[in-house]
Amino acid sequence: MSILDKLEKRIGHWAIPNVMLGLIVAQLLVYLLILVGKLSFGAMPLIPSLVLGEGEFWRLFTFIVSPPKIAGGALSGLFLAIFWYILWMMSQSLESNWGAFRFNLYLLAGVFFTVVCAFIGQVMTPTAPIVIFPDFLYLSIFWAFALLHPNMEFYLFFVLPVKVKWLALLTGFFTVLTILMAGSTGAALAELGPVLNFVLFYRVALIESMRSKRRRSAYSKEVQIKAESAQHTCLNCGATERSDPGREFRYRMEAEKAICTCSVCRENLAKKPRFNQTEAEL
Repeated sequence: MSILDKLEKRIGHWAIPNVMLGLIVAQLLVYLLILVGKLSFGAMPLIPSLVLGEGEFWRLFTFIVSPPKIAGGALSGLFLAIFWYILWMMSQSLESNWGAFRFNLYLLAGVFFTVVCAFIGQVMTPTAPIVIFPDFLYLSIFWAFALLHPNMEFYLFFVLPVKVKWLALLTGFFTVLTILMAGSTGAALAELGPVLNFVLFYRVALIESMRSKRRRSAYSKEVQIKAESAQHTCLNCGATERSDPGREFRYRMEAEKAICTCSVCRENLAKKPRFNQTEAEL
């Protein structure tokens, strides 16, 4: 029994079903409060320097329910609504595959790693402008969804079908690029939260996926070699069905071994004169 199985057996009843739906509703309410001027969007994200220096401890909680952005128009608002719908759809798929407990734990681990990395990064580089929005949750959920449903297609701009696995590779590439191009070690460390969370939960699946890919590659090479190699080789002249496709190849048993001969060699053997023992003595 794995550690996750043991934890689920002990505290699985504390899991919150449809937790992402609740989080999306909370983000929507915060979004509306920001629109009517009751909340400030700048007060929502996690900024470790303000938490440590100014005592703004509410940011440890408000950044989770911060909306991804504030729409500037009707079209932007439509895309935001579509984003929330896709996020809910992917979350429902993960929760139905894992169960509520493991999905809750996956989200909590993402929050934990992101907060820890952000504060360690701020301490390492005090001047680094580290600002954390809930983008890390979206990345973690998207990568996990792509691993479970790699061939599902999303329509970019409602026209271009693209498989989820390619989008996941693209976002992964840009995440790595962001880490490498960060202005400081602390800022780079702050970007590692979703990566650590994903790798922790999927390390076994990732290793098995790489092994499976190597097995498929080796099998494909073996099939290709067999397809390109000759299946029949004449013992007398060395002709094969690939070098001489017009010849007919047959086998005969000699000393419990299958001997292959082509039609030309059989005709040549048939044309040779045969002498019996009496004629040979004369």
